[in-house]
Amino acid sequence: MSEKSRETQENGKNLVRFECIKCGECCRQKGLIVTVTGRDVARLSSTLGMAAPELLRALDFYVLPENGNAPKGLRDTPLLKTESGKAYMALRKMESGDCIFLKDNQCMIHPIRPFVCRTFPFVFRDVAGRVKWGFSSMKDICPGIGEGSKATKQELVELCIAALEDLAIYREFAETWNETTAEPTVIGFLEAILSDVRFSV
Repeated sequence: MSEKSRETQENGKNLVRFECIKCGECCRQKGLIVTVTGRDVARLSSTLGMAAPELLRALDFYVLPENGNAPKGLRDTPLLKTESGKAYMALRKMESGDCIFLKDNQCMIHPIRPFVCRTFPFVFRDVAGRVKWGFSSMKDICPGIGEGSKATKQELVELCIAALEDLAIYREFAETWNETTAEPTVIGFLEAILSDVRFSV
């Protein structure tokens, strides 16, 4: 769920109680694009036994209109060259807006869900080498805020480091793909991810 964040807060201050109560609320939002990274794709492939062609049933490539600006919430997400133009890779949505992996109001891939799902409703960034956290602009849809135990500074920092590292590796991969691939296709992109040791699970 890449979307704009509110002003980030100092680590260690304003820590909140949070627990994912698996309500499916964030899985039903039409306005949220659930972007995925190379590691996310590799986990789906390995756990569900899906090769690149099968992954295309679960993934979508949202093409950015020519001369269009990237949506504010996706500015940190790599754009990929495809046969249809530059696009963002994300989980497929049904016509209703539901995530393709939502069934009976439950996430069917919760243990291996993408990193953006793992971090929601938090957003993270590195500011001059210092980890900062804040809330997603969509935090109001999440009833898990205020539930469970209080998130610790260490938990948030560890989650932030893992999320930023995951995105950095994917961004590096995508940049190389964009620069070196003469005839880019989405199936070729998925095959390249599944053959890259950086994404092995």
